Amino acid sequence: MEAERNQRGWGVHREDEEALTALELSDVARARMGLGEIPDGTAPELLVDVYLRRSGEKEDLATLRGHLADIARWVQLNGLLIRRVWFEQLSASKAYVRRREFELATQAVLDGKSRTLAVWKTDRFDRRGMGVVGAVLDKFETRGARLVSVTEGLDSSQSARLVFAVLSERARDEVRDIALRVKRGHDAHKQEGRRGTGRPPFGLASSPGSGRVEPDEAEYPTARRLAELLLEGVTTTRTAWALNEEGHRTRGGFTWSATAVSKLAQSPLFAGMVPQRRRKTDADGNPLGQWVGYGEPLLGPDGAPIMCGTGVVSVDEWYKVKSLIGGRTHPGTGRGGPASSRLLTGSGLFVCGRCGGPMSHRGGRYGCEWRKQRGTSVCLGITALSGRVDRAVGEAWAGHVSGLPLGDPVLVAVVRQWLELSDPATRAKRQHVKEALEAAQSRVRQLEEDYYVWGKLTKDRYEELSCAQAEAIRELEGRALALEQALDPATVRNGSELVRIWNAPETTTTAKRSLLRSVVKQIAILPAIRRGDPTPVTQRLEYVWVSAAVG
Repeated sequence: MEAERNQRGWGVHREDEEALTALELSDVARARMGLGEIPDGTAPELLVDVYLRRSGEKEDLATLRGHLADIARWVQLNGLLIRRVWFEQLSASKAYVRRREFELATQAVLDGKSRTLAVWKTDRFDRRGMGVVGAVLDKFETRGARLVSVTEGLDSSQSARLVFAVLSERARDEVRDIALRVKRGHDAHKQEGRRGTGRPPFGLASSPGSGRVEPDEAEYPTARRLAELLLEGVTTTRTAWALNEEGHRTRGGFTWSATAVSKLAQSPLFAGMVPQRRRKTDADGNPLGQWVGYGEPLLGPDGAPIMCGTGVVSVDEWYKVKSLIGGRTHPGTGRGGPASSRLLTGSGLFVCGRCGGPMSHRGGRYGCEWRKQRGTSVCLGITALSGRVDRAVGEAWAGHVSGLPLGDPVLVAVVRQWLELSDPATRAKRQHVKEALEAAQSRVRQLEEDYYVWGKLTKDRYEELSCAQAEAIRELEGRALALEQALDPATVRNGSELVRIWNAPETTTTAKRSLLRSVVKQIAILPAIRRGDPTPVTQRLEYVWVSAAVG
């Protein structure tokens, strides 16, 4: 077919050959529509640019060819010639999507290449209302050009602006209705345990139309290996290195990166949970085509995550991995990095005994930050080997906690802190149940207002809805109580058990730092008497404890 067109001179020099090919137009169809002719040398007044928009791949190309045929008939009846067909597949309702073909089509008319821009229907041109369409018409008017809607019989040069305005606003309202219907549909599917659109993450597969996920036979072993490394406390960077060294590759055949590992592991779908994500907005609150983070699990009325199948990890494993990754992320930046191996780094507890300024760490030593930043006129400074200081602080913490009596508020706080650190899944579940309980209580207040204040509900309907909410609240309160008991401080009988926990190999520096904050308000280090002072560092540390019961 292409050879025949070349021989006959059809399409060789047409600017829109790519668009016509994408529309799968035959030679016969091209000839019938006048698209076999090359419009070189024709006056702009006799030329028409055509803009076609396809909202999605589900819209049949035959429909678009039908639109073009209708426009071609109008062009031929008016003794005109199509200069170029502009065709793109994009939504016209999303302001953040740049429609390059739309811009080029309007610019071609403004540049005088033709005097008419033809569309099949107003809503095929733009769905953002008269604010956009009117601006285009203003520019066309200044250049002596026009916009024509073929099926609606509208011509902007023939006093049709008012009709264009009405139809443009109606198309804009239709977009809102479509968006609302789509959102409601997606929300309903998710509440029923369907994952949403798009391809599931690496390691999982989904049967078309099912909305459910299950392990992918080929990818699951690699995905599970990734999860096991993270559950062992390996960083995302080291996990990526290990996967690459073992010959594992991503779905696209690429090597693994820390970002890819982190993104995959923190997706709720990785645990078979229905995800919900918050969309980013511009300065005016309009939605953008970007999303915040990796999403959180969608919770049901009972405060539990809604499942959409079997994931690579369990729900508890997912919470643990997310907690481990989050513990290595620099606050406020979203960038990950290895947690500091020094106990007091970033704790906010350690101060200089000379000036009271913060102590920082560098090169294996703690030193006065004010001395570094402000000079010796402010502080002469103090330095100490960080390893010795950390060991001394750990011993002091252990000695203090061991002496706390059972039932001491500080001991209770420390135990609760440890249990939450060691069981991030329970902690997250408690937060989820709390949010669900607050939402249920809010619904009850709304029901009471609708019934007593506004009279929107009948008595029977009010009692029916109230009973349903009361039952949901009772169930949530029962779940909250069960999760609270899981963090009962009585599960650790005395401070000696906490000392064993502190010294356990699996207790991370981050966990120790949190446990330390529960007991200590401040730690000051006193200066050495002289250079090479043999005084043990334990005797140079002064503590301000939260509880004065001991020490």
